[in-house]
Amino acid sequence: MKTDIVKWIENYGKAIRALVYIMAALSAVSLLFIVVIVMADVIGRFLGSGIQGSTDYIRLAGAVVMGGALRYTTAVKGHIAVELIFRRIGKWGKLIVDTISRILMLCLFIFIVIYLVKYGQSLYRSGEVTPTVQLPIYWVPFWLAASFGVTSLVKIYHILRPGKELIKP
Repeated sequence: MKTDIVKWIENYGKAIRALVYIMAALSAVSLLFIVVIVMADVIGRFLGSGIQGSTDYIRLAGAVVMGGALRYTTAVKGHIAVELIFRRIGKWGKLIVDTISRILMLCLFIFIVIYLVKYGQSLYRSGEVTPTVQLPIYWVPFWLAASFGVTSLVKIYHILRPGKELIKP
């Protein structure tokens, strides 16, 4: 019989996993959008007229793609680890170093979320737009803040379940 804490952690993991998958799907659609825009622009330029503002569209979609890659890579523990240090310390040492580094990263990500929200608010107030097609860009920092927020939730899962990835690669 599982304890209430273990059940809560499992449910927490399921909810975060669903968020990661949904946001990764949005990122995948954005990557597909980039491919289509680039192809259409190249073909259009070959035929005499490309897509006006293609660079604006690609930059905005690129921000969506990058935000999705961060969360998913963190969830599968796909980041590079410094194996030289981990080979020389025991199991408990690895656990302690891993937990401390995740707590420090969590603090950094929370700071980044706060900064991105403030930056998004300032872009919204100023009415900042892309140079060519005049699309609003205030939502990009909010998207990245959501990305780092979900990444922080993934880090919390990893702290609660050391050594376990949230998603199997």
